[in-house]
Amino acid sequence: MYPKLHSNDSSINPIGRPITDNEDSLLGSLVTIGAMFGPFPFSFIAGKFGRKIGLLCVAIPHIISYITMAFAKNIYLFFFGRVFGGLALGGGYSLLPMYIAEISRDSNRGTMSLTLTVFWAIGNFIPYAIGPYLSVMWFNIILAFIPIAFFIIFTSIGTETPYYLVEAHKTDQAETSLMKLRNAEKDGIQKELESIKAHLKSDEDGHLSDILKRSELRKALIICVILVVSQELSGFCSITFYMQPIFEAAGTNLSADTSALIVGVGMLVSSFISPFLADRLGRRILLVVSCSGMCIALFLLGTFFYILDSTDFSTDPINWLPIFSLLLFIFSFNFGLCTVPWTLCSELFPNNVKGIAASIQTSTCWLSSFIITFSFNHMNAGMGRAGSFWFFSASSLASTIFCVIFVPETKGKSFSEIQDMLRYGSRKMSLISNGNPEMKASNVWSTENSVK
Repeated sequence: MYPKLHSNDSSINPIGRPITDNEDSLLGSLVTIGAMFGPFPFSFIAGKFGRKIGLLCVAIPHIISYITMAFAKNIYLFFFGRVFGGLALGGGYSLLPMYIAEISRDSNRGTMSLTLTVFWAIGNFIPYAIGPYLSVMWFNIILAFIPIAFFIIFTSIGTETPYYLVEAHKTDQAETSLMKLRNAEKDGIQKELESIKAHLKSDEDGHLSDILKRSELRKALIICVILVVSQELSGFCSITFYMQPIFEAAGTNLSADTSALIVGVGMLVSSFISPFLADRLGRRILLVVSCSGMCIALFLLGTFFYILDSTDFSTDPINWLPIFSLLLFIFSFNFGLCTVPWTLCSELFPNNVKGIAASIQTSTCWLSSFIITFSFNHMNAGMGRAGSFWFFSASSLASTIFCVIFVPETKGKSFSEIQDMLRYGSRKMSLISNGNPEMKASNVWSTENSVK
């Protein structure tokens, strides 16, 4: 939409004048303001009335946002639409990973959670595919049909999570939910139902103070917060929001529309990779490979712009490099860092504080996104385009090192096992699993005191 809103042609630009640079920056970053606050009301709704109701409510501000922007005639209505759409974005990022984690089996939770990458990639691909060929009004009207369709379909076929139903003391409904989710008879889900009850038995109403008091939960929160900040310090939102202007600046042989569409296709195709690998390779390996690939891609993109802006060398022999670098960047981002942090947040916290942790993680993510996105044009002016991409590359390198050292592996583990691993450490858990009597006794004693 940026080329249309920068146009002097009133038949293309509904505002009737080109937007200013500050308005450009606000349009890119205001969605993140809404997303900072979105997790809190929607997490409250999900905790009070259920995950399904919470997710259905997410659709409402999305619909309002698109309809507003479809018929907006001044910049302030576009600002309102972006902020309101951000509320839905923040709510979705908080609730959807939680919902998927709570309806999945332990053995396929990673695969199920990382299918989020596929659907987020579809959402990112659609604007690149249809945006250049539609007016601002029809572009937003078409996008409004997506949350409308979701609301209708999920109302009829969506099921509440068994974890929420057990927590709400609705055991019969939890049984029905599990039978539907597992396509099994009552006898076939009893073991899993008892496991859910046992996991929730010692949980009381959760508060932020519970996370801060318990060392394993503090550790989990720090890991999740650093990972989502790493997402933004990789420059993903800035780069995707300004994809078309980046290609225009690079001066490649392909048009900016075509180049952005190619990257959009790459975003979609790459999203199908990580769900197949999540429960084979594990979360940590996906993160390490993802951050390493982004580091390389951003370094190459920075090098291209350094040659273009700061040397006399011609970039004609390497005018393919921006598309290659951005495709590598998108593939790498989708491989792990896109969704694994949200998967980990849904796995590392017990049910009574999961909503609080998800809200903190999401708000931190979008606060970081606002700062980086709003600063992107200023970074380019102050550091040069090469300097901006090299900064993002260095951040990705730091994220790689952090993942290697600090991120725990949760592949195939139950929620209870993950809590024990955070509490006692991977080495002690290995000793317990291998039958070390002393460690078993210590584990039992500590667990009993934890329950008390």
